[in-house]
Amino acid sequence: MANNPSERVSGPTRQNNSDQDVALDGAVQQGGLCARWCTIHQDGTFSIDESKIKCFLPTEKRENTALMQLYLRGLEPTAEIYPLIFDGQNIDSSTPESVRLRSLAFFRDLVSNPTLGATNIDALESKQRLVLATGVRDLFIADYHGLLVENERKLLKELVGIIKMPLDPIYLNETMLSFHPSAEFTCVKFIEDLDGKLQDKNIQPFIRCLIAPRLFAVFVRAADLSYHNFENIVHLDSWFEASMADHGQDGLETSLSESTQPSAKHEIYTCKLQGGTTGALLNSLSSLDLYVPPLNKETRGGDRFIFHSSILSKALTNAVRSSGTLDKIRKGGLRSSFEFVNYIFRYNRFAPGDGNFESHLDTPYYDSTRSHVSKYTLLIYISGGHNNPVLRVNDVSFNDVEEMSCVLFNQSYEHEGRAFLNGSKIFLRTELIFKDTDLHHDPTIGRIFSEACYMTSQSVFDQDPSLSLHAHKCFERANALHWGLEGTASHRSVYLWKQFQGMNFVTNGYNYWFDRNTGTDLRDCAVVATLDYLNCNVGSRPFRSRCASKKIEEKIPDGEIWTFLSSRMRKGVKGFRRLTESTVDSLLEGPSKPFTGRLDDWDGEEDELPEFEQDGDGCCPMHSFPMFNPAKSAEVMECYRLCRNYSRKRLLSAPLILLGNEVTINDDNIKIAGDKIFILRDNQQSPLPPINFAACWGDEPMPPEFVVIGSEIPAPDLLLPPITFREFEEVYQLSLDFFRNDWMLRVDDKRTIPVPDLTEKPEDETPFSEKIPETADGMEKIFEYHFE
Repeated sequence: MANNPSERVSGPTRQNNSDQDVALDGAVQQGGLCARWCTIHQDGTFSIDESKIKCFLPTEKRENTALMQLYLRGLEPTAEIYPLIFDGQNIDSSTPESVRLRSLAFFRDLVSNPTLGATNIDALESKQRLVLATGVRDLFIADYHGLLVENERKLLKELVGIIKMPLDPIYLNETMLSFHPSAEFTCVKFIEDLDGKLQDKNIQPFIRCLIAPRLFAVFVRAADLSYHNFENIVHLDSWFEASMADHGQDGLETSLSESTQPSAKHEIYTCKLQGGTTGALLNSLSSLDLYVPPLNKETRGGDRFIFHSSILSKALTNAVRSSGTLDKIRKGGLRSSFEFVNYIFRYNRFAPGDGNFESHLDTPYYDSTRSHVSKYTLLIYISGGHNNPVLRVNDVSFNDVEEMSCVLFNQSYEHEGRAFLNGSKIFLRTELIFKDTDLHHDPTIGRIFSEACYMTSQSVFDQDPSLSLHAHKCFERANALHWGLEGTASHRSVYLWKQFQGMNFVTNGYNYWFDRNTGTDLRDCAVVATLDYLNCNVGSRPFRSRCASKKIEEKIPDGEIWTFLSSRMRKGVKGFRRLTESTVDSLLEGPSKPFTGRLDDWDGEEDELPEFEQDGDGCCPMHSFPMFNPAKSAEVMECYRLCRNYSRKRLLSAPLILLGNEVTINDDNIKIAGDKIFILRDNQQSPLPPINFAACWGDEPMPPEFVVIGSEIPAPDLLLPPITFREFEEVYQLSLDFFRNDWMLRVDDKRTIPVPDLTEKPEDETPFSEKIPETADGMEKIFEYHFE
């Protein structure tokens, strides 16, 4: 395929003997339309500017000239070559819809009258909307890669704003994914092996970003983001392995030159990264185009992406150990406690004129379970350049940096960075991790860090720069306290007033306040605070998207929160529904599908049918087909009874379940002891006993296979530390210490509890057993076929 716009790719001689050729000839007669940055020549060859166009087509498609011309003319949709932009020239009513509906001319017509444009979009048929959405997707990608001019960027923004909902979204772990941007779906995420995870879904319109790893770009709602997924960490070990193989290398070898100390008063060290192949690989990371705007864009310029690589971590760890730098740090006092270079890397890019990276402290890595903490930041400059200064660490300035130069400094130092005056500034940031058994948890740091994380995710949802700035201040103060740098300045919280299904509360991201006068149960308060902080799904939408929310502009001391609440409360607010045995039994009423028989699958003699009972026979499928009725089979119903009891026990031991949009809580599993609220996890049930099957079951399907998933009830699995509460005269105050510095709770807010049902066609449905963790619950015993 062409490597630059001047090259041509020739295909086989065309003959008009296929639908492709007919469509192509029709396009040629209509003016020879072709996507931007592509050229189709008179002799049938074509050329593509691969500095702008990404192509993931397999070789057989690239060599199919007729097919390639269909792609480049917009007559055949594809997500394997992009972005394909069609300008307004030669576009009229005779232009095929596959081109016209994705052209810039059509887009400009839509945004010229936004209200009418939105109506016209809604009126499009499914295939037409697919064409439009594909065009919007490619226009976004072109902008993402910096290929659009200002008026085109403005057009894209206006166009996305009038597309209310995405076309044919798909779900992954209950999160809605779109292949194109829309008014709500504006956040770009990268997901590995999307096609493998969603084998039964149509992912053809989703663009592929990398071959190794198999990475796809998707669009998600900001409302679906919370503390555990608002950062997108891409795993790139497979990319390093493939790249090393291309260079004939088995491993990544690198070293650091002898380090120097620019200032004897500061723990700042500089050196060079050596090893030509390593430098070339780090440089080529920029071409992956995985950059996204940082969450803290109000306090820094540029863009970045975050990736995980144990290969690069191991190579840099070996380089640090052998460089002699550890002998200089604190006169070698930390050499024995050095563990590794962090395997999480931040790859940053600043263009000339980008905003500064304001003075800040780096947030330390902390793993309390292993007593690991980062103490030194490592910067690797992929490109070289100049500014006054490029980097300032405390009062030490660096005006010039060379390509592959490294700066290592104590993480207790404030530092700031600026873009190069000329050329892109590209650098890698990570840190050195040490073992420190003297670490302890500081509740003040945990509280402020929790506020920072909460307000960061809330700012993404609300698109409120002031919340992002406040989160930045919280991070800075927590970092300062971590290093013992904090003076006498006090910390002032930002408060949000929220309402969920009539329940009002105020939060600063750590404390939650509820008015006691409303009669709301303390357990209800604990559930609301947990769902809000974790932004768990309620029904098909995240909790925060179901809340009314407003930033409180007044300065309110914590002790006066109750006066603010009482002025906004509705007395006698109804609490959540309670989970009872009768509620659970109503969810497990019994097999729901009427018996119909399988006469359509019967290939025997018609005169044999009267031998079977009209309402089915429960002997076994081998002897009763096509009138086998699983509900009459003692063996099948014994399987169903055990599965039903399994679901019943799981439901009754869950602290909360979600019935549609309704939260239902189990008082027995939300315990109050002293000043603590414990949200208990459902206990693992005892193993199910084996079942004895009648000997006539001599062939598949066996009895358990007729028990299938009837429905699934959301029941978040929450492994949480206890929630501390205080009772005041007017309010409850709940404190969620879900971060012990960076100790993270374990949350599966997508977990469901299956409800069994029966089927006559087990091959067409999901077996109940597929939703059961066999090792945890002993469900494998139900499938040990014991014959009497």
